[in-house]
Amino acid sequence: MLRRLKKDEMGNFGGIEWRWSDGPGNDGLGSLVGVAYFLRAPEQSLGRYTSDPLFSAAQGDFSRVEQDAVARGWADKIGRDIASEGFGNMSTPWLTIAVPRDRFETLSEEEDWDIPVNLTLRFSTYLETDLPPIADDVKAGIRHFPAADRMARPTPDFATYDTIVLRDGCFFIDEDGDADPLVMFPFGTGVYRDAEGRIAFRSRNSHYQPRLARVGTRMQLGYREEVSDPPAELIETCGKHRVVLVKSLNQAAGYGNDWFAVREYRDREGITSAEAMRRANECLLAQERTMADNRLRGGREHPTQCARVFGIGGNPVVPPPPPPLLPGMQTHSATEPLFPPSPPKKLVPARNGVCRFEERNPAERPSELIATNHNSNMIFWADEGAALWDHPNGFIDEGMVIPGKRIVAAREGMKDLWIFPNRDGPIYLHSGPEIFACSQPEDW
Repeated sequence: MLRRLKKDEMGNFGGIEWRWSDGPGNDGLGSLVGVAYFLRAPEQSLGRYTSDPLFSAAQGDFSRVEQDAVARGWADKIGRDIASEGFGNMSTPWLTIAVPRDRFETLSEEEDWDIPVNLTLRFSTYLETDLPPIADDVKAGIRHFPAADRMARPTPDFATYDTIVLRDGCFFIDEDGDADPLVMFPFGTGVYRDAEGRIAFRSRNSHYQPRLARVGTRMQLGYREEVSDPPAELIETCGKHRVVLVKSLNQAAGYGNDWFAVREYRDREGITSAEAMRRANECLLAQERTMADNRLRGGREHPTQCARVFGIGGNPVVPPPPPPLLPGMQTHSATEPLFPPSPPKKLVPARNGVCRFEERNPAERPSELIATNHNSNMIFWADEGAALWDHPNGFIDEGMVIPGKRIVAAREGMKDLWIFPNRDGPIYLHSGPEIFACSQPEDW
């Protein structure tokens, strides 16, 4: 229904905005509605395609044909430091807003922005903070805590590591040399005293549970950006230094992605999960403490290599032996293929009326088509964006035959086959050693 609506209402359809409401419906999960926008006669336009109560009609300000210019134009008008555009297959386009809702609404009133009704505004829940930037029990030791006033824009996914220290009430990145920069913190970050009495960073959203790094320990700072126009209050309070905005304050010693390695350590030692985690935490904390002592106090102790002890971070304690060769491969020479060739595909299609197959000379094949698989003696060529893919078993190909997308099966030593849909609705293309045919779901 949505594909037909999108095709037949070109220039009228303005996209669908999905709205979720909490409530007692749907076994307590709430309710969902898809608001379908049209430029002309919304109720009649939607009624031509469905009467399902999941959808409701509304008047839109622009059609999806214009969405690119509208969304990008509004992002430029509002400012790229605040708004960035996004697009979906059937949804209304959206602007991701990097400032809190109340601040954006104030700006909108001041600038008299009449934002189109079917240009969706997306606000992150992390913009609505409910914890203070500085907890009361650490205020006495902190002179200034500079933080960005908006969410970070998309940045390169870098992992940079250093330590943030507190000197005379100001936060610095402890780098080599004497020109340490002042830190500017990401939006929504605060500082507090953790359960063990250490000064540490935290999210200012109380529902965000992961703990961030402690002051004075090595941490993952992510992407760094030098601030060309730092806050005047920061310079006045902490002195004239470079100022660097960091993206994250995560634990550098964490092993969230390496839980499987800790679990393997648990199994090797025959201990509980809790004990394995306790030992790993204890080792990593000691490792970080030694590194901090060496850096800050000139120590020379060699830190424990927890990655080797526990197999964390991709460093197995005992490297696993290589897997044995398959029986049929053990006597082959190095010049022989390691795997048997894929079985040949069925090259003649089953003409069951779902698709139309036309034989044409390979010279007619358009040069702009893209090869979609390479594992057999029949290659499918298609327009960019056509839904064709290799099946994981190595030789079965499956895909969607989409109106307007050209698909050509190139058969070695035979004429090409051009494949077109013969019916409305979803049509699947299958090919393998025993099949070359189109099909359609029975309930369509």
